[in-house]
Amino acid sequence: MELVVRLKFTTPCLGNVRRSDYDRMTRDDEGRVIFMPTWWRSAFVQAARAISRYYDYVNKILPALPIDGELTRITRRYGRGLDDIKVHEGYDVGAIITVKFAIPGKMHIRQFVELLESVGMYVGISPYRGGKNYGFFKVLEVRKVGTNNHKKGGRCNTGNAANDGDSSSDT
Repeated sequence: MELVVRLKFTTPCLGNVRRSDYDRMTRDDEGRVIFMPTWWRSAFVQAARAISRYYDYVNKILPALPIDGELTRITRRYGRGLDDIKVHEGYDVGAIITVKFAIPGKMHIRQFVELLESVGMYVGISPYRGGKNYGFFKVLEVRKVGTNNHKKGGRCNTGNAANDGDSSSDT
């Protein structure tokens, strides 16, 4: 099942491609920002360990490469000197990105949301990982491709009780 996910960063997500003027995000041949599948897989593995669930699904979750969101330049201080500043291209606190995932047929959307929320809370996703306090996020929306009926607070209401794991209505 293909899902569209909207995430809101609670800590900066910084680019790690070194340049003389500022560090940039990784991009594909078309210039789109991409997050490598290995980054997501590593984050899902760590999150599954943290919550002691969903190990069997981690290697079957397939993230799409392109990330859609508004980039900005973020200044990071890495020392005490006046020149100990580095500028990164990235997604700052409050930035919202959209990512697509394909999840295995036996995985319920609610299970994926729980795992993704754990990535956002405990692990984060950021190309630049110095100090490991980058790329934490909140899950705003998870919906099947072609639908627009996820409700915040109701978690996932896709209208498909078989995949939601809940036959009740979230109205």
